[in-house]
Amino acid sequence: MSDAFRLLVVDDNEGFLKACEDTLNVYKTKNGREAQITKCGTLDDVFSKLDNFFDGAIIDMKLAGEGDEGKQVIKKITDSNFRIPIAIVTATPSIVDNNSSYIGVFPKDQIDLPKLFDSFWEIYDTGLTRVMNGRGIIEKNLSKVFSESLLPQRDKWVALCKSTNDSSKTEEALLRYALVNLLQLLSKDGVCYLPEEFYLCPPLTNGIRSGRIVQEKKGTRKFVVLSPACDLVARTNGDCGVDETDSPQEGTADNLQCCNTDRILLVEIDPLSSVFPKLTVLSGLSKENKNQVTDAFRNKKSPYYHWLPETALFAGGLLNFRKLSTCSVDEFHNEFTVLGIEISPHFVKDMVARFSSYYGRQGQPEIDTDRYFPKT
Repeated sequence: MSDAFRLLVVDDNEGFLKACEDTLNVYKTKNGREAQITKCGTLDDVFSKLDNFFDGAIIDMKLAGEGDEGKQVIKKITDSNFRIPIAIVTATPSIVDNNSSYIGVFPKDQIDLPKLFDSFWEIYDTGLTRVMNGRGIIEKNLSKVFSESLLPQRDKWVALCKSTNDSSKTEEALLRYALVNLLQLLSKDGVCYLPEEFYLCPPLTNGIRSGRIVQEKKGTRKFVVLSPACDLVARTNGDCGVDETDSPQEGTADNLQCCNTDRILLVEIDPLSSVFPKLTVLSGLSKENKNQVTDAFRNKKSPYYHWLPETALFAGGLLNFRKLSTCSVDEFHNEFTVLGIEISPHFVKDMVARFSSYYGRQGQPEIDTDRYFPKT
């Protein structure tokens, strides 16, 4: 399979198809890139060519048929779990369902193709489709996990399935085992992570979780949930009012959750400006001031501070392990807004380890050492 950028255009207007092809050729010449275009004017044509190897798709909502052809194509992409950035073109944008996964909905008579292609190229340059589509890094490594780890051990998994008499448990175990192998293949020693990897935004799971970031409703202070994960497991005895099929939404406090604890542990986030009040900007710092901030970023400033990096979606700050508070589950729901951001579990482990280390430190009485040195 070629590594060229692949674009799917679904439209029955020859003039529009030609304009897309000409625009793509300009990009190929201008930027020296490999690119391919697949043009489809009918449902049969697109269904015969559609796969998970496209880096972008431009879809007209209405072909020469009943008028819902575009919806059928999008449904086919969704139902097939194809991960393709989609741009919608239509004469009536108002009828298109709002969907954050679209890169845009464009009136057909006003579309700026060069600008739209800029958007596709920008997404392609991030590596998103090369990671997530059918020829991506994940797919290649999953094939390696399948052929070199899971399939050779098939007898073990078959025996496990028979012993438990529950194929769903074996399936869940295989999924976890495959993910562990996948993470091992993708992990590299010495990699410098980007700040954006620190957070899950938005979190795709429901409930109160370690690492969730919340804000007080009657103020601006922000906190991180620090309760152990085992305390936050939802109880199974009784209706807690949680619909596990719902996606978590900012400000909803994840509905009402019953937990294995009567208190939620919170640690406050100190803004960077409160820790370094004299430093209004990080550019142009003296060597001494830069070293102080760098120590904070590397968690060397103080054992009770833990750095949360700033990103475009979150201002960051420093967790202050000396600023702890607890509240009941009801108080948590009534007094705090759950923000649509959560610290990644990979980084939560380090946060909890440093918290435990700070409060678990032990000293010993000082011993008189002078006695070991002869007096002169």
